[in-house]
Amino acid sequence: MPNWSGSMRLIACVAIIGGVPVLGGLMAPPQSGQAAVVFDPRLDDTDLALAAVQAGAQLVRYGNTPGLVVVELPQDGPQALREVGAWLILDPIIVGGCTASTDTLQDAVS
Repeated sequence: MPNWSGSMRLIACVAIIGGVPVLGGLMAPPQSGQAAVVFDPRLDDTDLALAAVQAGAQLVRYGNTPGLVVVELPQDGPQALREVGAWLILDPIIVGGCTASTDTLQDAVS
């Protein structure tokens, strides 16, 4: 085990304590409302929309990162999205405030 000075131990403790809420948010996906969903980044927008619809979710908008979409969760919650290939299901606030309205998606399609 490394010999850490007192200040290094303090910095490590603060980092761990500060990171726990973020990790908790990542580990516990939302069960209702909007969610940021990460799929395989090689999928195009059509495949992402199809996956969301197959899960029973309503597509809100595409994310700024390949494979990322924001959806209204289906009645079955995150499990239905996992069944169609979602890698991660996250709170959109943690991902960066991805809480756009459906008008944003309609504007992008038009």
